[in-house]
Amino acid sequence: MRPSLLAALGIMTLTGGTALAVPPEFNGRAVVVLSDGAMLASGYIDGRLGPRRPDLLSLVPLDPKAERRDVGVSNSVATWPNVMAMSADGRFAIVTEPFGQPPDDASAFADIPRGNRITVVDVSTPDGPRIVQQVEAPGPTAAVDIHPSGTLVAVTLPFDGQIAFYPLDQGRLGEPVIQDLGIDDLPNSFVPEFKWHPSGQAAALTLGGADRVVFYRFDDGRLTPWGEPLRTAPLPGKGMWTSDGRHFIVTTITATGDMAQIAYGQNTSLFAVFAFDADDVPNSPPRRANDRVTAYESASVQHARLGHVPAGMGYVENFALSPDGRWIVGLNMAASWLPENHPGRTEFSELTLFGFDPTNGRLTPHGVTRLHGVVLPQGIVFDADGSHVAVTSFQHDDREGGSLSFWRLSRQGQPRLEQDGEPVSLPRGAHLLHLVQ
Repeated sequence: MRPSLLAALGIMTLTGGTALAVPPEFNGRAVVVLSDGAMLASGYIDGRLGPRRPDLLSLVPLDPKAERRDVGVSNSVATWPNVMAMSADGRFAIVTEPFGQPPDDASAFADIPRGNRITVVDVSTPDGPRIVQQVEAPGPTAAVDIHPSGTLVAVTLPFDGQIAFYPLDQGRLGEPVIQDLGIDDLPNSFVPEFKWHPSGQAAALTLGGADRVVFYRFDDGRLTPWGEPLRTAPLPGKGMWTSDGRHFIVTTITATGDMAQIAYGQNTSLFAVFAFDADDVPNSPPRRANDRVTAYESASVQHARLGHVPAGMGYVENFALSPDGRWIVGLNMAASWLPENHPGRTEFSELTLFGFDPTNGRLTPHGVTRLHGVVLPQGIVFDADGSHVAVTSFQHDDREGGSLSFWRLSRQGQPRLEQDGEPVSLPRGAHLLHLVQ
């Protein structure tokens, strides 16, 4: 790598330099934010890169008297929002690099090479985030997740249908073990998401091009398919387990075709809720099925798709699940990310609030909150007590500076989201965040 980029991507720590007007009610120690300094929101359509800024990991203390601190960490917005995982103790952030750093003379998104770097950052130090380790994965990377034990990291190698398992000890990654996922017979089996079950004894992944969710058991360091893959709507990506492990929730953006040809604003993003069958005991007695099949016996493992619920017109790539598991907020970028002269562009994004019933997996919509001037939001997280959410904006209309806004969940009367305070300034390209409790 060129020396100039070494400085920009982790050898030095940068300081935000100004105090942050963070609402005091937002519960937690800090939020960690990734920023992609090469991309513009409109780059998905017109392919143009912006004025070069460094890729950053920012530590935003939830203390109005504290300063934001940044460190250079190569990352990319140009994938699903799951390229950063946080250790359960809040000490380490692990970041993958689906796309690397563009050459100095690059002007187009197409000029950016695939990336394979994995970076471990210590976010617990009082003087700001510090890079602990950088390793090169055996191929292009995408999603990352840390096993509930805290001792194992899973990284998807999405184009190869593989998972790389890295042992983790005190913030240091060991040598990986690579496993095939056994999905060669499925069409277009790009793997954008991998999530450990809360028990650590199972996992789920999404297949973006094949429109499926696949479940696995995890035993003796290996994944074994568990039950049959289940269908989703087109383009599933981000997935999240409920804390009890009974349900797996996935967002799909339902868009198909070339990005530049899509009729923006006419596709409906969907949430799909899947019930996970943790045992291999048939759930139903033998029974008559229909006029052509005289008898039916339940499969030994029988996951179920409980339904699809509209999440908004546009693009809901990310969502937040409250700590008590009873509220979901969908983050809809709408068409805010289109070029300014595009006829489908919107001047807003949206939040969609749902109640969630953990007993039966039912989603109940509670309305939409419009985010004026928020462009390409991809980061959202609840605070520690589930009373607020924080939301990123990738850039402002002038193509500079991102932001972080805060919203209070009001449960009185009709549940709704209300803005709390003014947005906090962030570097351009802010796109993913995690809470540090």
